[in-house]
Amino acid sequence: MFDVMLDALAAAMEREGFKGIPVMVTETGWPTAGNNVATPDNAAAYIGGLLERRLHGIGTPKRPNQAVEVFLSDLFNENTKGGQEFENHFGIFQPDGSPVINVTSFT
Repeated sequence: MFDVMLDALAAAMEREGFKGIPVMVTETGWPTAGNNVATPDNAAAYIGGLLERRLHGIGTPKRPNQAVEVFLSDLFNENTKGGQEFENHFGIFQPDGSPVINVTSFT
């Protein structure tokens, strides 16, 4: 879905005359708790996949040689954020600094 959304945006921009403008994802992540698919393993797989793509300069099918700049939504889990429970769990660290996911697997 990540590629599909980025390529759809690129196609829409090109249709409006903005060809070749780099696309940047300014907030993405995967929750580590709060529902049945929000697990540390799923979050690590998602973030690890993003990092692999970036490290190897992998783009999307529409723009295969244009790596996408990506920013994670939260560095730390937020224990006071409102909304649904999973909204509190997008960080890779707990508020006390302990890791939520295995960050050593990203190095």
